[in-house]
Amino acid sequence: MIPLRIVESDREGFEEPVVEIWRDDDFVGMVFWDGDVAVVQVYPDEDGGVHDLEMGDVFRILGLAEAIVTPEEFRFFPDEYGETGFSVGRSEGEDDWEDEHPATIALATEFDSLAVYRSPDGEGFFRPEAARDFIARCDELDLAVVELEGFDFDGIELKPRPNLVLTVALPGMNDWRIFRPAANSLSRSTLDRWPNRASLALSFVVQQPDGETFVA
Repeated sequence: MIPLRIVESDREGFEEPVVEIWRDDDFVGMVFWDGDVAVVQVYPDEDGGVHDLEMGDVFRILGLAEAIVTPEEFRFFPDEYGETGFSVGRSEGEDDWEDEHPATIALATEFDSLAVYRSPDGEGFFRPEAARDFIARCDELDLAVVELEGFDFDGIELKPRPNLVLTVALPGMNDWRIFRPAANSLSRSTLDRWPNRASLALSFVVQQPDGETFVA
């Protein structure tokens, strides 16, 4: 499917910006602030039919649109351990897995042997085929890929590729049930756009529902 895009606009009668949703030259709908909540309106296509929208793309677009139209005083940024809150950051120095989230342990156990290289501090690097399975498994385990980075690995030397870096930023998307699939969809679509060369190796930072992050 052709991906959706958004256009921020100022419209008469709206105090806050209005975000228009487009697919190529087709107007799909708009998002705006209505008193105390963000509202999305979806319009019929030019023939009066319905728009078929890819779910991951919708989550991505609506999260960005909500962040744009929501006034500052209504934005909610819960603390790191809030029930629905999350914060993107890299956990450091955690060698003891005894108190780790069960999903984290399951993911690490399943994919440990698939890493083509591990750095001295334990960071794993995976070929694209395994990386796609990794993201899919995160979906199943209710985990979110929040950082994705590409490298060249020839079996001896690991070389970073500065143009292959993704840090998931979805401001205003505070509901984990929306954030997690949107983050994984963005990571998956980004990986699909990157060159699938034999030397490509990928590293991940993964986030748990409680906001804690870990390096895969």
